[in-house]
Amino acid sequence: MNIFMMGDSTMKFNNYYSYPQFGWGQGLELFVKEGILIFNHAENGRSTKSFIDEGRFDKILKDLKKGDYVICSFGHNDEKEYDPSRYTAPFGEYQKNLDYFAKEVTKKGAHIVFATSITRHMFENGKCINSHGDYPKAMLEYAKKNNYTCIDLNKVTMELYTELGEEASKKFHLIFGPNKYPLYPEGKDDHSHLTMDGASTVAYLFVREINKTNDSIKDLFIDLNAKDQIDFKMLID
Repeated sequence: MNIFMMGDSTMKFNNYYSYPQFGWGQGLELFVKEGILIFNHAENGRSTKSFIDEGRFDKILKDLKKGDYVICSFGHNDEKEYDPSRYTAPFGEYQKNLDYFAKEVTKKGAHIVFATSITRHMFENGKCINSHGDYPKAMLEYAKKNNYTCIDLNKVTMELYTELGEEASKKFHLIFGPNKYPLYPEGKDDHSHLTMDGASTVAYLFVREINKTNDSIKDLFIDLNAKDQIDFKMLID
């Protein structure tokens, strides 16, 4: 039984060449039960449209087996009106693409779960604000109408950022000064992409929220409250 992840750079698996950037798909590795494999197909800059047009979804379908799971999260790049190769209207092509994903996954005997885009680190008057327009609403609407689970990561990440405050929540993103990381000698002021701390936190929020549902995917994740699984004696050294 496997989990396939499809989305953009906020979910992507990153290696040394983009360190310290992490995607929340990497963070999810911390929460799966033993024996569950994650195949992360998320890629920088992709929208539902470009993910299909480039054949990336076809690669998932080729390897997808009955009983597998797919987690789908797009929106960051579907918004790009200036780029016709990526842009989709939220209540038009965007929803049509979500429907295409869902139906093709179901044909393979697999199970799809949706997740709205995580928030950007954007604040007004002390509150983290929605920078994704109608895309979260469009995904939630599609999922509800068609009886698919959709975790509203946009909502829960905005709530967490507002709770922590603008300064404290900067740690979740690539916001740092010069000469801290070799690959970014000039520093970064990136309020979209995640650090390891951000990726693991978003993954935690996903698992927390999925546990509130009746979706069978929740059985693939560890119990967040099972502290008895930690061997504290062995942590002393």
